[in-house]
Amino acid sequence: MFSLEGKHCLVTGAISPLQRAFAVGLAEAGANVSLTTTSDNEDQEVMANSILNECWSIGVTGEALKVDLTNETQLDQKIVELETNIGPIDVLVNATHTAVIKPFLEFSTDEANDLFSNNVQSTLIPTSVIGRKMLARGKGKVINVVSILADRGVPNCAVFSATQGSILGFTRSLGIEWIRQGVTVNALGLGFYSDLPGPQQDDALREILEKYIPVRRLGTSTDLQGTLVYLSSDSSDFVDSEMIVVDGAISVHA
Repeated sequence: MFSLEGKHCLVTGAISPLQRAFAVGLAEAGANVSLTTTSDNEDQEVMANSILNECWSIGVTGEALKVDLTNETQLDQKIVELETNIGPIDVLVNATHTAVIKPFLEFSTDEANDLFSNNVQSTLIPTSVIGRKMLARGKGKVINVVSILADRGVPNCAVFSATQGSILGFTRSLGIEWIRQGVTVNALGLGFYSDLPGPQQDDALREILEKYIPVRRLGTSTDLQGTLVYLSSDSSDFVDSEMIVVDGAISVHA
């Protein structure tokens, strides 16, 4: 029911536990999985190859792309090459998720612009480049990673929250725009995860969160695998413009 056999999924973003969990979860469901790295950083390249090796051991294929996700021309060229080598991209997972947590007035304009470029432009531009190809084929799925801080307030998260609210609004509107052409756009909502950057990395706040989250623990990236596979599968064809939240119920806890 949730098989991804024969599909090609592209997971964008800097290499982290999030991308590893996404890639392995998709591969275990049968998908060919490709990744992007954000720079020519050697550590990222090593990590990307490690993730791909884990996916290949499952019996699927895929490649790692060194590409600037905000450079539309470069990205388009890389995607043409990738689809020639591996096959058309059926599922795009926009997983760029940089969290810079500090008081709003300590942000310079350049720092704020950089965060918007990394989180928002690195979502919009791949969606534009790959979405055109999906629309031409009449089939595809776009899944955007969004923090629950898109519409909730936490001190020192104003700029990060603004980037997340932008992606959520983009998701909801674009899904309606593209659904009749066979392409769905949804968001995978993240709460507070122990292996990802965010306010939870502060020891004092982490302790508070662990008591406040109804499940009584922070999440880990592997908690997202099942929901991602569902949103990537044909079983979710009637789901569009939604944010499915995986957060241990903290966002509904009064």
